[in-house]
Amino acid sequence: MKTWLIFALLAMVCWGSYIVVAKVATVDKYCGLGPKWSAILMLIGIIIVVGIYGIFSKDPKPTITAPSAAAGVSQGILWAMGMVFSLFAFKAGADVSCAVPIFNCNTLVAVLLGIMILREVPDLAGAMRIVIGSLLIVSGGVLVAR
Repeated sequence: MKTWLIFALLAMVCWGSYIVVAKVATVDKYCGLGPKWSAILMLIGIIIVVGIYGIFSKDPKPTITAPSAAAGVSQGILWAMGMVFSLFAFKAGADVSCAVPIFNCNTLVAVLLGIMILREVPDLAGAMRIVIGSLLIVSGGVLVAR
């Protein structure tokens, strides 16, 4: 099995699990922290994981430039905004089983941006798989949202 696939599968399990814990932390039926405190405590968990990674990582120190800093900070801002909006959705009564398929239409956004901005244009067979997969993703999000 390819190394990247192992990491992708581990990410899938983590992201598939954390969203359930996020709802448990946020809504009144369970822990009732609300979006603000749920997000703050999540940040502490993120700092712990990134801190441990930073201590044990042997990655070389990069040269931080204005564009690289802007890209790094922007990814954090976009991720945090998406996370806060998902917490608001749970607080407003969304079920995990309905909201997560809609959240995961983010795959379509990422694919389109990858093609348009990063010029990650696949060959014809790859393009057909992406189009079919994207249509299935959107169909699933629409079905669940109704």
